[in-house]
Amino acid sequence: MNSKAYSAFETASNLLLLNLLWLLMCLPIFTIFPATAAMFAVIRQSVLYKDSSVIRPFFRFFKENFKQSFLLGIIWLLIGFLLYFDFKFMNHVGSIRPMLLPILFFFGVIYSFSTVFLFSVMVHYKANWRSVIKNAIFISISHFPTTLLGLLILVGTAILTMALPITGVIIFSISTYGLFSLCHRCFRKIERIKGVESVKEPYDVEFLEI
Repeated sequence: MNSKAYSAFETASNLLLLNLLWLLMCLPIFTIFPATAAMFAVIRQSVLYKDSSVIRPFFRFFKENFKQSFLLGIIWLLIGFLLYFDFKFMNHVGSIRPMLLPILFFFGVIYSFSTVFLFSVMVHYKANWRSVIKNAIFISISHFPTTLLGLLILVGTAILTMALPITGVIIFSISTYGLFSLCHRCFRKIERIKGVESVKEPYDVEFLEI
């Protein structure tokens, strides 16, 4: 029971179960963001507490984070659509394009960077949606190498899912585990700077800021 093989099998089984739960709870479409928050929260519990339980914590976190994650997800989706249509609009303007394109590119980069940390910040710290976005932006810029790795995970997941759809049964939970692990390393660095020994329970995210 304590062998490495059993531990690896248990981890793989939990990730598969978590991924299937996430896919199931995403079926109504409007629950995608609460389901994603719940998956990140379960991964957080595994990383911080070495807790291997999945089903009961998933539904508990789904319920606890539903309102905030739904609101945050809708806001983030609207911002993404706004950026997309702004870039499309650039094809229909001529004289002002050289001036507007760098500005849109800048906001597009910030949006992509902060997406890496968005859900990890939300489930790790107690904060309103404004503080979550603000801190996700701040951390993503101040920890660029980690942000770049996170973007590679997101892009790699999208490419692999489109190329081999069958990987969708487990790839999302694996990617979430990788993303939160990367983000948590940044959280720990900031917490040490702020003099926090270890964050186990969520607290006011304003304390995170440097």
